[in-house]
Amino acid sequence: MNQSHKGLRQRLVGNTAALSLAQLVRVGFNTVLSLLIARQLGAAGFGKYGVLTAYINVFQVLAMAGVPRLVIRGMARAPEEEREWFRRTVASQVLTAACSTGILILLVHILSHPPDTTRALEIAAMSLVPFGLSSATEIAFRAREKMGLITVTQTASMVTQAIGSVWVLLMGGGIVGLAWMVVLGQVVAAIVGVRIADRMRLWNAFRIDLKGAMYLVRHAKDFFLVSSSVVVFSRLDVLILAQMVGEEAVGVYNAAYLIIRVVNFLSVSYSDAAYPVFSRLYDGARGRFKSLLHQSLLFGTAATLLIAILLAVVAEPVIGLLYQGQEYLISARLLRIEAPFTVVFVWNALLSSGLMAADLQHRSVVVSGAKLGLGLVYYLVLTAWLGVTGTAIATVVAGTTGTALNYFFLSRELHSLDLMTLAAKPLMAGAILVATLWAAQSLPWPGLVVGGTVFYVLLLLALRILSVEDIRHLREAIRL
Repeated sequence: MNQSHKGLRQRLVGNTAALSLAQLVRVGFNTVLSLLIARQLGAAGFGKYGVLTAYINVFQVLAMAGVPRLVIRGMARAPEEEREWFRRTVASQVLTAACSTGILILLVHILSHPPDTTRALEIAAMSLVPFGLSSATEIAFRAREKMGLITVTQTASMVTQAIGSVWVLLMGGGIVGLAWMVVLGQVVAAIVGVRIADRMRLWNAFRIDLKGAMYLVRHAKDFFLVSSSVVVFSRLDVLILAQMVGEEAVGVYNAAYLIIRVVNFLSVSYSDAAYPVFSRLYDGARGRFKSLLHQSLLFGTAATLLIAILLAVVAEPVIGLLYQGQEYLISARLLRIEAPFTVVFVWNALLSSGLMAADLQHRSVVVSGAKLGLGLVYYLVLTAWLGVTGTAIATVVAGTTGTALNYFFLSRELHSLDLMTLAAKPLMAGAILVATLWAAQSLPWPGLVVGGTVFYVLLLLALRILSVEDIRHLREAIRL
């Protein structure tokens, strides 16, 4: 392996590890907080919190207006112009965040939610402006491939929010108090991000560049359509379920999906770390671009397939251990249904990053729009027919639809993918693992997890899906 390729691999793994750490901190605090809310407030209170976070997630992405992907690509290709890019980014993110705040407050008065949920959403809307400022600084960190700085920013934010939220719950507070903690967390993230950016001299000779901000917003239209469609789709399940069945059903659904989200955050970390690398390689080394995309899909499929199978096998004990309540028993069935979504998600994330890095974001617009439109139909029909179970099924079906469309466009306009290596062989290993675990189902579930993992790795080696050299390279990169 030549030195430049080795350095690229090491940097990519390092940045993935940094982003994964940031996501791990975020997911860890969110998971602990969610479990505490689920136990303290019950399924109905947990459902209210799910509705709150769903709206905030959607409007955070709307506040970013698609600018991050455009700026990261631009900074990665022209690092000498980073301060000009940064000035435009700050102005655009704060401006669009302020607009999103007003829209969210208006929307919550149109939709029918209980009074406490409505009040909580009004308060949480105020977190969008500080979020816009922290978003601008994190964009610069990503473009410089300083992913560790994102870990620092998000850790400070999540620790503050988590401690404050625990205090609110212990004091007997509810969803309104939790909304104030969302605001507090974003304020801390903004303060820390601004301080770090100042040390990086990004604020030197800073001026508000409204003209540049509007330029970014206009030219990020495709990215905005993609990101907004993706996030609306990702929270469509909760929003529709709350309106059609109720907030308690949201709590039961989120109890299962919280576990899926933990796995998907790792996929997001890798695809985010890979995106600037994809962008550079596509611009100057197409062969390495293709190789990196292929390897990323292979490792992603192998890893998430194992997780999906293990989650399906140990669904009941995991749900029982985490939530310890009779009202969450149905969540085990939902977890089994949604487990395959982890594999679908990693493919969708990587194929989408590949299309955007290759300046084909307009194709991602088509994919995201189709997935959102069809997803709306899936959720409405299946939720009305099967209730919360239908919502879980719709999540997997809609995600698979989007991944199939991303695959179609990437194969047609960039290069074909070897599905035998990327999908058929891992699925064969997965089928063997499922049969083995079914035969050994009398064993305690921790033994099934450990034994199944070891057996699966051996299968990957035996079927030549992974080589010893692949594992050695991965270990070397992780050590560095």
